[in-house]
Amino acid sequence: MIPLIGYSPDVNPTIPGVVVDCVSYVPSIRGMKSARSPVTGTLTSALAAACVGAAALRKLDGTTRFFAGTATKLYEGSSTSWTDRTRAVGGDYTGGVDTRWRYAQFGNVSLATNKTDTMQYSSSGAFANITGGIKAAIVETVGDYIVACDTNEATYTDSPNRWWVTPDYANWTPAIADRIATGILTSSAGPITACRRFGDGAIIYKDRSMYIGTFTGPPFIFEVREIPGSVGTHCQESVVSIGTQSDPRHIFIGYEDIYMFDGARPTPIGGPVREAFFNDLNRTYSSKCIARHDRFNACVYFYYPSTTGSGAVDKCIVYNYKTDKWGRDDRTIEASVEYVQAGYTYDDYGTLYSTYDTNANLSYDSRFWSSGALVPAIFNTSHVVQTLTGASGTCSITLGDVGSEIDYNTLRRVQPRFLTKPTSATMTNYHRAELGDSLTTDTTTTMANGRFDVLKSARWHRVKVETVGSSEISDMRMDIVTEGEE
Repeated sequence: MIPLIGYSPDVNPTIPGVVVDCVSYVPSIRGMKSARSPVTGTLTSALAAACVGAAALRKLDGTTRFFAGTATKLYEGSSTSWTDRTRAVGGDYTGGVDTRWRYAQFGNVSLATNKTDTMQYSSSGAFANITGGIKAAIVETVGDYIVACDTNEATYTDSPNRWWVTPDYANWTPAIADRIATGILTSSAGPITACRRFGDGAIIYKDRSMYIGTFTGPPFIFEVREIPGSVGTHCQESVVSIGTQSDPRHIFIGYEDIYMFDGARPTPIGGPVREAFFNDLNRTYSSKCIARHDRFNACVYFYYPSTTGSGAVDKCIVYNYKTDKWGRDDRTIEASVEYVQAGYTYDDYGTLYSTYDTNANLSYDSRFWSSGALVPAIFNTSHVVQTLTGASGTCSITLGDVGSEIDYNTLRRVQPRFLTKPTSATMTNYHRAELGDSLTTDTTTTMANGRFDVLKSARWHRVKVETVGSSEISDMRMDIVTEGEE
């Protein structure tokens, strides 16, 4: 049995266990697992237009508010429907097709910003304009402070490289006594593209640079220093925090690699997928990249617009930071959000769906049933939020090449080690005389007795295993003998 080393399109395809291609298979602790399918829960209503940013924000009492925004509206989701929370004074918002709503929770006050409009706040009910009229592309909260970046307000006007910190969402006038400060980042070029909490401070990103901000109290309030190097990120959504308060870590998409940052330096982690990913990324729309953390499975989903997608976010690679392995789960989405699941019992199911077949792709072990569980979710192209908790559909894994440049070899059997057996599985084998040749498709075999029996002679063999239903695979055995030998 050869252990699978994960999706590795940039690696030598003759390395044992390499996965040269996969469809809806993500890395797990034990191997590779079929990806969950999207499921529409009780919140079945669609937004009135495309979602351009969503967030689940937790208040001090532990309750959660779930927001989603379109270019002109802000909505709050309940268990079954959306409620318009657009500001009562000022009317609809004026965002464009590329506008993104960003959110933060400051105590019991929810903040939303898009830079086109004045920053919004709400403790309950509808949003309203922040006092002072500040506009910001990015908002984040760190301890007792709000951090805003890439701002536009009356004093300094439009300042893409400016940051602000304040302990009072209603006060944006710099003053040492009030612990309110602002500054600009001029030691590297470009606007601020992202800002994420990092322990007791924040990491501020530009396209090709990073800064670490530390709260020091009066007289400076917030000190910012540049991190050596030329690594940055495209946008706020391409950075996720996977660490803890005492051991903070960021994972993010950079300009030429994917990185993990632990406070010392950004370390490249994109190795086996880097070239394939950046060749497929449509750099014109790189600011649309979205990274989403699946905490339960220790995975980060990197959604991105491909070169064939006309700007739509239509592809996804998945990284497991505990095993340092990759997978794929391509789908076209509008936005992604970490959704707080309400949790249901089997008895509740009858009130949600008329029959089990109504939502038959929901598995019994789905986190749909777990109250308070954080689950990754997406907004599909119909503007409906769906959690990634459903049973797997049709998925596939394609292994690298096994064989020799000299001898002809006979492939007799392929035996996967399924830790979770799929509903059904088929295998297609391919062959070629030289590694540089195109692959020739041979036969497709149905799994029987946990294996695929086949008989084919060639110098190089490659197999694609296609599964239906939830599954997990750890190893693969290919029974190959050199011709003339037993």
